[in-house]
Amino acid sequence: MKKLLFMLIAVVLFSCKDRNNATSETSERIDTETISADTLPPENLQKERDALQTEKETAQASALPATGFSGKYRKSDSNKGTDCNCSCIEVSYDRSTEWCIDKDKMYISARCEKTGENTANVYFVAASRESSPDKPLPWDEFDTNTPVATLTFQPDGSTELDWLGFSKDGEIITEYALYGKKSLEGTYTKE
Repeated sequence: MKKLLFMLIAVVLFSCKDRNNATSETSERIDTETISADTLPPENLQKERDALQTEKETAQASALPATGFSGKYRKSDSNKGTDCNCSCIEVSYDRSTEWCIDKDKMYISARCEKTGENTANVYFVAASRESSPDKPLPWDEFDTNTPVATLTFQPDGSTELDWLGFSKDGEIITEYALYGKKSLEGTYTKE
């Protein structure tokens, strides 16, 4: 009886040990069989997407004109025969230029800063000219380090201007957000 009990315990112990070994070998085999190039972990998917986006941006940048983006641009919907008063912008990275906010009433000095291969931010510097505006603006309160607009240069040589508005303490002041939107926002062609 002792021998039978000893043999039964030995069989159970050895079979459990074998079962543990079999399980680990099987799980290792399953892991290596199920992982393939088609099933990437989420972080690798994001890296792959980022790489594709970088390739796309590089291709777009190489299609852009090599002459640079500084210069005078005319609003695409304006007549070429008209003056540039509120129909043109001048992009310069080394000095401030005058931008029309409200024709014959309000102009600002703005500076451009390149932010990418085909993008730039426009920053308010100061009021340039102001004559009988509908509503005087608190120029001294506006941020000079928060963009008032963004420029996106296109492969065909044009640029898209997106007016963001004047800011105070990093926040856009909604009361003055429309100033510049009607006169400046849109597509411009380089002259």
